[in-house]
Amino acid sequence: MKRRWILSGVALTFLACAWLLGLKPAGLFPPDAEHWSRMGEFFKAALHPAFEYQDDGVPEDADPIWIKGLKGLFLTLKFAFAAMSLAIPAALILGFLGSSAWWPEPCGPLLKSGLRVVFYASRFFMSLCRSIHELIWALLLLSAIGVSPLAGIVALAIPFSGTLGKVFSELIDEESLHAAKALKSIGHHPFQTFVVGILPGALPNLITYSFYRFECALRSSAVLGFVGIETIGLYIELSHEEFFYREVWTYFYLLLALIIAVDLWSAKIRKHLNPGAESWLTAH
Repeated sequence: MKRRWILSGVALTFLACAWLLGLKPAGLFPPDAEHWSRMGEFFKAALHPAFEYQDDGVPEDADPIWIKGLKGLFLTLKFAFAAMSLAIPAALILGFLGSSAWWPEPCGPLLKSGLRVVFYASRFFMSLCRSIHELIWALLLLSAIGVSPLAGIVALAIPFSGTLGKVFSELIDEESLHAAKALKSIGHHPFQTFVVGILPGALPNLITYSFYRFECALRSSAVLGFVGIETIGLYIELSHEEFFYREVWTYFYLLLALIIAVDLWSAKIRKHLNPGAESWLTAH
């Protein structure tokens, strides 16, 4: 009965939001024949990706389209690697500060109050970082420092560090504390307790989730191209603006191949590190 009331509440909330936003079923379909024709051309091009440029104005000494696409993939990879290289260390620090598993016991009132301040401050900072999408961060940074690789890397690193930090802190708190309590009982420092008694047990899941977020960083890195940062997303955007749909699908397929390759590679590593990684990711 309770579940029925919950589902009914969700359905009513959806209908209320749709009404307030003015959503209508007719809005799902193109308004005129021209849009239908354009949509048909786009999906038809998926069966015939371009092996040569559709633009006749491309210089003769320009790289072939597949070489250009591979260079775009390499740039996309570099942005994702650089962003994750900043996000993971930051997330480890935030995850440590946003966890209570390492707190010393017994803990006096004054020390406990200080630890609570650090705990909630780090949690708030992580929420702030991940509550703003990387595209918005990119637009803010681009307006501040101009179009540059640094703006794209930082725009990815900020929200990813917040997301990683939150999950890291939860994984640390969920880890068994038997070893940590034993170390605390013989007088080990809280940081030593964390490094020796908690982190090794949580490390496989931390690495597992980091690989998953790297796959997400690849997709986000490609999307940065739509705000002017040179990744394969920029090539997709430029070709789409000129209605070169076959070129668009060429870049789509190259990006898809990269995502599949990275997914297969990371899946093997995750399985080797932690056989239960897939089930944990599914549960979260």
